[in-house]
Amino acid sequence: MLITYFLNSSKHPITLAFLMLLSFINYAQINAFYSDAVFNTPKNQPFLETYLTFSSKSLSNQKKDNQFQNSINITLKIIQDSQIVKINKYNLIGPSFCDTCIKPSFIDVQRYSLKNGIFNIQIEISDNYDLKIKPLKIESVVKIDFKPYQIQSSSIELVESFKKTNSIGILTKSGYDLIPYNTNYFPESSENLSFYYEVYNADTIIGKNKPFLFYYYIEESQQLKKLNEFGSFKKQIANTVNPLLGKINISKLSSGNYNLVIELKDENNTTHLQQKIFFQRLNKMIDNELLIKNNNIKNVVDYFGRCNNTDTLKMFVECLWPIADGIDKDRIINQAIKKEPELMKKFVIDFWQRRSNDSINPLNLWANYYKNVQTVMANFKCGKQKGYYTERGRVYLQYGPPNQRSQQKNEQNTFPYEIWQYYSLTDGTNKQRFTNRKFVFVNKNLGDDCYTMVHSDMRGEIYNDRWQFEITRRNNDGISNPDNTDPKGTEFNQFKEIYDNPR
Repeated sequence: MLITYFLNSSKHPITLAFLMLLSFINYAQINAFYSDAVFNTPKNQPFLETYLTFSSKSLSNQKKDNQFQNSINITLKIIQDSQIVKINKYNLIGPSFCDTCIKPSFIDVQRYSLKNGIFNIQIEISDNYDLKIKPLKIESVVKIDFKPYQIQSSSIELVESFKKTNSIGILTKSGYDLIPYNTNYFPESSENLSFYYEVYNADTIIGKNKPFLFYYYIEESQQLKKLNEFGSFKKQIANTVNPLLGKINISKLSSGNYNLVIELKDENNTTHLQQKIFFQRLNKMIDNELLIKNNNIKNVVDYFGRCNNTDTLKMFVECLWPIADGIDKDRIINQAIKKEPELMKKFVIDFWQRRSNDSINPLNLWANYYKNVQTVMANFKCGKQKGYYTERGRVYLQYGPPNQRSQQKNEQNTFPYEIWQYYSLTDGTNKQRFTNRKFVFVNKNLGDDCYTMVHSDMRGEIYNDRWQFEITRRNNDGISNPDNTDPKGTEFNQFKEIYDNPR
């Protein structure tokens, strides 16, 4: 996903590659997500930072110089005791994109100097290109209470990524450019939780140049149980301002509600400060592993037998479609229509017991396959169609993850396309092994993420030695010659090179 960061109200954006899952405030109008954070300076001059993330899909666009752009108007008011103390009204121009591109999201960052107090933040966002769209209104309450002779801290700012700064800007703190992560929801695609934090006046209490430790860890939000395997510490020397830039690997953190906790302890292990921020985690693959472990489940009979949710059982049945043979495919259709829980349980139990051939633990087979199912459901869905029913999802589950997956979304004169290469693969339907096989997928719908397979050299799949014409957009020059596999006007395209040498 392409993200553009606008520094203050600058009309000159900085664009970077940025992958995240957006949580939207309102699906009926402009899609956006808001967060804020409070910081201080060594001279005790507090300031508020506001972060807004916008989805271009929810905005109207206009064409300019063969490209498309969004434009929004933002009015931000900071109110204290019913009086407006700050007001900022400005237009924001989104990044340019082509009509075949994935519409980019973009972030706006603003900074406001404020004194101590309680403030009400009121934001109204409207679409400059479609005034009929209902404006989005956001409100937030912020408390600022910095004192010069106490150990205090900033807000905890969640960070998508960070790098050492080359030139100081609004994203810069303590020598790093911090890209804000504007949601407290971490999906399965998130492997790390990164954050930035500042402590003030540690030198006045602990003593100048005295050592102390930053402890940071994750705890369950309800029982406040500390998860020792998720956390770390950093040693620092007490100063007027002590910044902390941390990262915790959450790839093994199961789904649930948690707190990120930061503590400051002196050399006597006395805690002088503690700050928390709430977040949610979704991680179904780890949930599945923990379910087996915590419930002492040793076989598929126990696993599927304990599941009584009809929709979950239906998903367990349907996701087997890519690796089922003809008879099992008929049974899957029958079970999906009837949706009788006990019959669905018997089917999936029988399916995995038959596949194990008494030589492999059926439960392990299912657990490994289910990990791929979760990957497919997250990455290869098409509209309301589940990922395991799409062509990319089916190939991923039937043959396994590709060794090389080349994605081209913005190449000139082509639809978005992907070329997958397998050095070796096993057909999940019949266990036959093959080497050096390729698959070509094309998205001709443009407005969604639905790809169809147009060519493969894998036995049993669609074979089309003129697949190049399938991915070239509105270019049929040379198609009348049945022997021609090289569309004219594609001398500068990469698809032939990528197919021959995937990367």
